[in-house]
This record gives sequence, structure tokens and C-alpha cells, in this order.
Amino acid sequence: MTPNDLPMETRRAERVGLPHPTLTGLHAWRVGNRVGEAPCWDAETQCLLWVDIRATAVLRLNPGTATLTTWRLPEVVGAMGLAQPGSVLLALQRSLALLDLETGQLTRLHDATDEPENNRLNDGKVSPSGRWFVFGSMDDSATDKQPSGALYVASRQGPLRRLWQGLTVANGIAFSPDGGTLYFSDSFAGRIWHAAWNETEGLMGTPQLLCISDEAAGRPDGAAVDAQGSYWSAGVSAGCINRFAADGRPQEKMAVPCRAPTMPCFGGPHLHDVYVTSLVRAGWVLSPDQHDGDVLSFSSPVPGLPTARWR
Repeated sequence: MTPNDLPMETRRAERVGLPHPTLTGLHAWRVGNRVGEAPCWDAETQCLLWVDIRATAVLRLNPGTATLTTWRLPEVVGAMGLAQPGSVLLALQRSLALLDLETGQLTRLHDATDEPENNRLNDGKVSPSGRWFVFGSMDDSATDKQPSGALYVASRQGPLRRLWQGLTVANGIAFSPDGGTLYFSDSFAGRIWHAAWNETEGLMGTPQLLCISDEAAGRPDGAAVDAQGSYWSAGVSAGCINRFAADGRPQEKMAVPCRAPTMPCFGGPHLHDVYVTSLVRAGWVLSPDQHDGDVLSFSSPVPGLPTARWR
């Protein structure tokens, strides 16, 4: 497909230290996102990358220098993964594309042609070996959402393959430390599943229910897995991060200073830093005590897993 060159903007992001009864080293990066999502840690550059779905942007933060770089996209972006150094893989409205961060060149790769009119792509993770990108879709209607979303898998060779269907808001995609288990959720239904994952073939077994996380507990949004195999789920309706054991048992509920956290990500030199994106809902009055739309960071005693690159 024809590539596009995207404009790039750079500014400094303000970092604010926050007191917290249980989270160590809590900070807020004032980035002013509408729907921050899909954080990825780039170990080579020691930078955090993520997207703002409604602002149609890719963002990169260098925590060491507080430099924030933004690339403006021509359409909605629902997920992101690292690709070769200097580039990222994007799930746009109905297609996958590569963005060259040096030149701003956007090259479209694969189209999700079977998606209903009201759907868009949402959430995704590169598989442990880097061979696959597993991503989802969702009904993007404001009301009367339908279970028309699905899970897909893509390789560079293509074409897209559908792994599962019947989801309203596909989310929470993550892999176990050994790469043998795929996790995903439906934010609308408040359910998290796990399934056997075949990394060689890019195939998923029959999903089994892992746990239910309702409105009060925190409907499951984006997720990450730590080195011990625990599943960290952003409780988007309850201002928290929920940590579940690999068998679904609740281990910890971490309150965070934003009303709607969207996804955690492990980063830092030794993957002991947790970064959390967040969103701002229409009609919310923003408070100095609530860092809605900001990126939060805090320290974890348990490290995360390295972020794989799509290859």
C-alpha cells in the first residue's frame, strides 16, 4: 500500500511525584491523553511508547530526559507493538501498518476486511518469539454494543487469521513466561480467559474462563504478565490494577490515582518499573488528585517480561 509521511512533535513532559500508602516511587507524567493505551517498553532506547486512541497518535517518552515525542496518525489506532528497531507495528481502524519513527513513514500491511461497519481493531501483543501479532477487535458503537469482536493473528507473510469470535470488546492480550498460554479478556463482559498457545504455528486452543472481574472489582482492560506468571489487569472501571495468579486467584488490588487505568507495562533497565496508561471520559471534571489521561509509573518488587519485537 502507498506509504504516508507523518508529522512529528517534541516537547518536555512534566513529572510529578505522588505519595501513596502502598505503591513505591509513584509518579505521574502529565501527558494529557484522551485514551492512552498499548504501552510498550523499548529496551534498546529505554523509552516508553504508547498510543492515544481518540487523539489518533503514537507517543514516545524518554523517562531519563522527560522528552515526549508525538506522531499524528490519519485515523484511529487501537493497539501497538514493537517491530524492528526504529519502527512500530500499529493496529489502525481496520488494518495493520508499520510506522518508521525516524522518517514518519506509515506503510499499511494487512486489512481486516471481514470486520462489521461499527467495529475497529483494539488491543494486541507481539508473541514471545516475535513471529506473531495477536490482536482483537471491538464494537465501537456508543450504545447497544454487540458481541461482534474477534481475536486475530498476523505474521509478516499474512494473511490475517481469526482465532476466536463473539467478543464485544477484545482486550487484555498477554502471554505467559513460557509462551505456552495466551490470555485475553472482554472488557464489556468483565471476563478473562486463558488458552493454550502454539508459538510455532500461531494457533490457540479452546479458551477457558480464568476469572470474572466486574464493575466494582474493575472491568478488565489491557494487561501484562510478570516474571512469576501473574496476570496484571487494568481495572478500568475501578481505578486499580488487579494482579491475578496464573490459576485466576486474586493476589493484589493496587489503587492508582486515576479513575480509568487502561493498561500496565513493565519497563526500566531491569523491568522493575510499571507504567500505566489511562483515559478521560467525556464529561469528567479533572481534579489535581486524579491523574486521568496521564501516564503513571511505580516500582514493582517482581520484574516483568521483555517486550518482544515483531519480525
